Order: sequence, then structure tokens, then C-alpha cells
Amino acid sequence: MLGLWTAGWLFVLLAAGLLWLGDLSLQWPVLLVPVVWAVVSVRPRREA
Repeated sequence: MLGLWTAGWLFVLLAAGLLWLGDLSLQWPVLLVPVVWAVVSVRPRREA
């Protein structure tokens, strides 16, 4: 759950920074980082 929360806030902050300082049409791939983070955080864990 913490991974999803972190990925959500990271997405919001990166999007806000891109809209404020950057060029969204050129720098949109940076928004894939929190998406990958969220996918990794929800994948099933292996049993030890």
C-alpha cells in the first residue's frame, strides 16, 4: 500500500513540475517512472 501511495504522489509532483517548468510534449516519458513503481509494488510476492 505504501508503494502505491508513494507512486501516486510521485506522479502528481512530477506532473505538476512538468506543467510548471517543463515541456510535457517532450518530457512525458518521465511520468512512466511512477507507473512502473506502482506496477512493481502491486505484483505478487514470492513465498520464502
